[in-house]
Amino acid sequence: MGEDIEKAPLEAMADDAVDAAQNGKVTIGDLLDSFGDRGFGPMLALCGLIAAIPPVGGIPGVPTTMGLLTVLLAGQIVFGRKMPWMPGFIRKLGVSKDKVEAARDKGQSIFSKIDSLIRQRMQWASGRAAAYVAALCCVLLGLMMPPLELLPFAAAAPASAIVMFGLSLTARDGALMIIAFVASAGSAALILFNLPALFN
Repeated sequence: MGEDIEKAPLEAMADDAVDAAQNGKVTIGDLLDSFGDRGFGPMLALCGLIAAIPPVGGIPGVPTTMGLLTVLLAGQIVFGRKMPWMPGFIRKLGVSKDKVEAARDKGQSIFSKIDSLIRQRMQWASGRAAAYVAALCCVLLGLMMPPLELLPFAAAAPASAIVMFGLSLTARDGALMIIAFVASAGSAALILFNLPALFN
């Protein structure tokens, strides 16, 4: 993983994703191997980004899939696993290197602006205890996404909170961690408010 992952997490993640390509394809397994023992934060952020950004996040099944992957990843943090694990059939999933490069180039200016706001700070809010609570929140947020998929783009709310948690874990940004907790509360309020619509 690049040395700038804590200073510029989104840009470093995008570059690492391209560099991880093998035989013209970037798979989840390639990303896990590239991120190594710092893989939980980047992978959570990636799952959230895929579900949050239109039009991809509006494709049926995408929010649910990313939500379940989030539960799998965050659950491993809760149970104390040091490196993320994925079953073989998920590790083989991927997209072409050309598409990853195009997405990186298209989002580079946005990534740069977001990265300029992220930095290592307020370590008391980004330590081990905070990471454990953040993982629990990510499990709940991931479970929210399948039912919210019934409402157009509503899953983007919990997905955005997952992105924040992933970036805060990657960059050890306590301030962003606190914002992510607030966003999680907002996502919970969203699903409670829409319960009648979800079950009608």
